[in-house]
Amino acid sequence: MGEDSYPYQFVDDAGQPQGILVDLWQEWSRVNQRPITLVARHWNDSLRQLKDGKADVHLALALTPEREAEYEFAKPISRIDTYLYLHSELRHKDSFQKLLPYRIGIVTGSSHESDLKAQEPGLSFALYPGRDALLKAVSRGEIKVFAGMEGYLRDRQLARSIAQQYPTANRMLIKHSQVAPAVAKGRQALVAEIDRGFAQITPEFIVQTQRRWLGYRTDQHGITVAMPLNMEPFSDLGPDGLPHGLYVDIWHKWSAKTGVPVEFVAGNMNSALGLVKQGIVDAHIGYPESDDLSSGLKRAWHLHTQSSRLFLKGQVVDSLALLAGKRLGIFPSSPYITELKQALPKVQLKYFDSLDAMVNAVDRGDISGFVSPSAWTQHYLLTHGLWADYQQAKALQFSSDIYVLTRKQDDGLTQRLIAGFNLLTREELAALENKWMLNGDDHVYSKEQSRLPLTQAEQRYLESLPELKVGYLKDWPPFEFEDQQGQFAGINADVMTRLAQQLGLKLKPLAFDEWRDLLKALGSGEVVMAASLAARDEQDAALAFSDGYWPSPWAMVSTVEHLNLYSLGQLNGQRVAIVEGYQLAGELMAKSQGIIPVLVPGMREGLEAVSQGRADLFIDKVVSLGSALSTGQYPALKMNLITDMADQKSHIGVTPGHKSLVPLINRAIRGLDDSQRQRIHQKWVGTVITDKSQEYKEWIGYFLLALLIALFIVLLVLQLNRRLSREMSLRREAELKMAHLANHDPLTGLPNRALLDDRLEQAFLQHAREQERFAVLFLGVDGFKAINDTYGHEVGDRMLLQVTERLATVIRKSDTLVRFGGDEFVVILNRIQDFDAVCQVAENLIQSLAGPLKWQDISVQLSLSVGISVYPVDGDNAIELLKRADQLMYRAKKGGGNCYRSA
Repeated sequence: MGEDSYPYQFVDDAGQPQGILVDLWQEWSRVNQRPITLVARHWNDSLRQLKDGKADVHLALALTPEREAEYEFAKPISRIDTYLYLHSELRHKDSFQKLLPYRIGIVTGSSHESDLKAQEPGLSFALYPGRDALLKAVSRGEIKVFAGMEGYLRDRQLARSIAQQYPTANRMLIKHSQVAPAVAKGRQALVAEIDRGFAQITPEFIVQTQRRWLGYRTDQHGITVAMPLNMEPFSDLGPDGLPHGLYVDIWHKWSAKTGVPVEFVAGNMNSALGLVKQGIVDAHIGYPESDDLSSGLKRAWHLHTQSSRLFLKGQVVDSLALLAGKRLGIFPSSPYITELKQALPKVQLKYFDSLDAMVNAVDRGDISGFVSPSAWTQHYLLTHGLWADYQQAKALQFSSDIYVLTRKQDDGLTQRLIAGFNLLTREELAALENKWMLNGDDHVYSKEQSRLPLTQAEQRYLESLPELKVGYLKDWPPFEFEDQQGQFAGINADVMTRLAQQLGLKLKPLAFDEWRDLLKALGSGEVVMAASLAARDEQDAALAFSDGYWPSPWAMVSTVEHLNLYSLGQLNGQRVAIVEGYQLAGELMAKSQGIIPVLVPGMREGLEAVSQGRADLFIDKVVSLGSALSTGQYPALKMNLITDMADQKSHIGVTPGHKSLVPLINRAIRGLDDSQRQRIHQKWVGTVITDKSQEYKEWIGYFLLALLIALFIVLLVLQLNRRLSREMSLRREAELKMAHLANHDPLTGLPNRALLDDRLEQAFLQHAREQERFAVLFLGVDGFKAINDTYGHEVGDRMLLQVTERLATVIRKSDTLVRFGGDEFVVILNRIQDFDAVCQVAENLIQSLAGPLKWQDISVQLSLSVGISVYPVDGDNAIELLKRADQLMYRAKKGGGNCYRSA
């Protein structure tokens, strides 16, 4: 058997064989009263054991033509799905052919090589002795693609690191593989004995074993979750009849991280618990539990914490003593009943099974108020028009821990759930919380924290650290430089400041003139950290690297007259200036034969080398080169992006003695969301290129007046001015392209959600000032998910591009079409004259998808559902308008689609 193919066949920390296949074989031994001895080896060694006759049987192998020619196989005893996992940088690589430039990490002797070559013969591979070695190489960034089985990792830190960089949405199915015991050729009698033995194992045991290790049955390939209704914003059915809410979205995120489908089964609070207890569903979406109140089920995961408050109709209570002798409503399942009785001993409690019943009781005068979950109650009051009637007594507040519940015997499912929830980041959960919960006081994940939540051990480690020296370059804007006050400044300075705040570190910046000196100081330990490093294989032994924290594509600078180059393969015979110490030099030599390297100490020297003709090209980071060229000091130079190095990212390098910092740094980096990156980008990169045209015109005028007789000088100056204007135009174009990438959807080229916020804000300001109306249309493509499921994402993307083209033909240039995400779009119609005109646009959008969409030999028919909201009638802020339009769009879908709905 193999020793590290978790959860199928592996050796645990105690040295004992474990896994699905191990359990099946041990049951085979018990049922057939036939002793077996399990011998664990590295995968390739386990195959050699069978070939050399040192083992009678291999536990189980995936069936391939090559193996069937080499071994005799019993009947399959299980199924394993194998996938290619792609780095997030390769998210657009949606076919095996597009992976030809990349080495694929696989385990030596595994079936992956033959299965992948059957898909694309030209693929190349990086071989590793076992799965553990492969995954460690993945975490170090040695490879961008690797093959693996479906399942999850025992090492939570490694699992989270890989999940962040290799999202399951990027994976590509290699094969649904049947696995079967294997023996040497000619041993048919042993094969027959194996088959007879497995026939004696009950189907119930097989299902139980699968659930123990995978958390679900392989024939079902997914889990079912009980969900109580009427609990919005936590869980309910949306206008389209589909489950929605905060907890539903958290589970969807869990599914996206693990690749395991989730199906929701709706009921009320009590019936949902019953479904779990009876084994009809696998888990409860989230239920309040405490030491005083337990359902008897297993608390698999702490999902959330709800705040509950006292709600009183039409009155504000300054003192809780004024409630003495009054009656308050409460749910019998509330886990804080004991605390409430202690806080208000002179208050009578009356139990209700619904919020409707409590509100009605208040209206009748049966109770003075009620204590219930704040976010849920606020949503109820808003949707029922009662918001203004009730006040919250914030002096009385209780917290309820919400747990995912499973049956106590379902250990495998519980472990699978825990492994998946551990992959979710606080930032991802905060984004969902912001989406669903109105009151920031009720947020758990979204509350701003200057420090990361740390364990006691992590806190002790950080407190034990002395002041840490951080190396940076004096003159490498906008990434890092020394400002006029002699202080560390730039993008990296802001990132390091954030690390210091989040981790409580004491950092001391130390400036260096040249890159090679900085690297030397980092290698010797003179400084502990430095930013903007590339995580290279040959450096791994000397330094530890964080995850990538900033996009750092490379570009090349040449003279204006030089031929435009965009790829490393075009550099043959070129004199290329490179900063000494950059690992890029080795990569250039490997990818482009015949280049002549010109080593320079820094960026300024590289630009001077090209300006003075000592080098044909200089290569550095796009942002740094753009910043240097924008000063106008190099009017004769131009910049081109290197397309095959556009996905590079910057990493923080840490000395080996402080490598324990890296996981903590990674957590802080993951908290750097898009809005924060945008602010840093605008602060250091967003400056518009300084226009030197006027300065040159004044210079020209001076010389014309002084030297009218020197006509050749006039011509020379005019030529310089023409070149400057051309250069300014090129740089403006480069700046616009970089801004476009940050604010537009990479697939369709449409504005993205970041730009939508800006356009909506402009629309509000403009229309409010001019007292005019505008409309927001939320568009949902009907049936698009079926295309992805049937034909794959490549076809889906092609169809989505055609949808975009058709929608764009309908709206005016003054309006905005945005890709909101997935198959959803948003349209902003400015200065609408009347509502009929808006409806006509909606009909035109729907009609634009009337004809079939075709790509290659595939033809599909799609339709459109549209929700319409109008400012200021349906809302006076962006959230209200978008939410209203979204709800109306789902109402249109529920009505059969291919139509629009308005308020």
